[in-house]
Formats: sequence, C-alpha cells, structure tokens
Amino acid sequence: MRQLRNLILSLFILIEGVSAFEIDPFPEGAPLLEIFSTNCLQMTQSQQMLKAYVMIGLKSNFQDPKKDLDKAIVDYDKRVYQVKAYFDDKLGSNTGGKKAFEEALALWKESKAMLLLPPTKENALKIKKNFLVMINKLLAGTKPLATPDLELISLTGKLCRKPLEVTIDYLMRIWGVKLENYDEDVQNIISNYHKNLKTLSANKLNNDESLKLLKKAKREFTFFEFMYNSKSRFIPSLLSKKADDNFIIIRQIKKVFKKQAK
Repeated sequence: MRQLRNLILSLFILIEGVSAFEIDPFPEGAPLLEIFSTNCLQMTQSQQMLKAYVMIGLKSNFQDPKKDLDKAIVDYDKRVYQVKAYFDDKLGSNTGGKKAFEEALALWKESKAMLLLPPTKENALKIKKNFLVMINKLLAGTKPLATPDLELISLTGKLCRKPLEVTIDYLMRIWGVKLENYDEDVQNIISNYHKNLKTLSANKLNNDESLKLLKKAKREFTFFEFMYNSKSRFIPSLLSKKADDNFIIIRQIKKVFKKQAK
C-alpha cells in the first residue's frame, strides 16, 4: 500500500499545468493523407471533450476543463463541417459514405447541445453513447477512400482512444454514473488496445523512432490496466493527465507514419 501511495504521489508531482487538449484547425488545401488524419482527430478529440465534461461534473478545476471544453466546442463544430464538406466532395457518387458523414453530423449536433449545458450524469451517458456511434460513422464515411497506409493512420487513432475510454469510464464511475457491463467493456478495451498495438508494431511504416514510441505506449498503458485492477481509488486529475500523455505519444507515432506514407 505504501508503494502504491508513493507511486501515485510521484506521478502526481510530474503533472504539468498545461493541457494537451487542443482542437487542431482544418488543414486547408492539404492532401487526402492529412484530411484523413484530421478525421481521425475528430474521433479522438470527441473523447477528450467528453473527458473534460466529466471532469467538470466531478467539480475538478485541474487544467481548467470548463475553459478547454468551451473553446473546443466552438473549434470542433467549425471543423466538423469542413471535414464533412471535404469528404462529400471526395466521395462523389458514393451515397453510403456521404450518409455516414450526415449521420455523424446529426450525432454531433445532439451532443453539442448537451455539452453546452451544465453537466449531468444522464447527459454524460448519452454523449458517451452518441460519440461511440459517431466514431463508427466517421470511420465508415472514409472507408471507400481508405488505402492500406491510411488504414494504419486510422489505427493509431484507435490506439489513442483506448486509454481515454478507460479513463472516461473510470471517471464516470467515480461521479456515480451507472455503466452497464463496465467490467466487460473495460476488458474489451484493454484487449483491443493490445491487438491494435501488435498490428501497428508489425507494419511496414515503422522505423526505429516509431518502434521505440510504440514500446513506450505499451509501457504507459500498463498504468491504465493497473488502475482498472486496483482496489484503490485514483485521483481524477492524475487519470486525466495520463490520458493526455498517451495522446501525445500516439500523435508522435502517427507523425512518423504520415511521413513514411508520403
């Protein structure tokens, strides 16, 4: 128990005051590779917004989640329409892909309305469900244009979201949100993370830098597994920061893959 407390304390001391949560602008005039990557960010950063929403619900002021969320909603909303317009043009006569983006936009609009209100447990659960469906719609929308390299770029996003999903579920439980099948869902998230990590570690876009970062990501993910299996209650601010740290690592991996894919 003393070792656990010392571990948590040492990790907490390392927490910085600057959040990794920043909505990237739409890259005007960029090639498909960059816009595909931006669409991946749509998915991951929806989870960052939900995490901020839950942190507000927990009345945490760590890294000012209210300020982050208020700004993110505006920036994200603008980018949603820009990404959709780009893919509507690229998809041409592919009605299935266009419909997926239209349905994703509808889910965003409904979720945005709730994000703008004071957080409630009921809305947190609804937003969580909306965003998980929205992510699948955004994936489906780009599927007709995906190449093997772009699929790998997309897989880095899946790897990035898993620690966020574990963190969000854990924080929602602390808040008192009733989550059905919590243990089963978290175990599936953990299993999925390791499956995706194995796939990414074996792909042709890797170099020494990305392989080193993938090993670091695997090492860092043990924190979330430890958190899930521990009987001790973890500090929300520590969980939030660790999820942000993971986001930074995976973005570095994606940057390497994008450079290799060009």
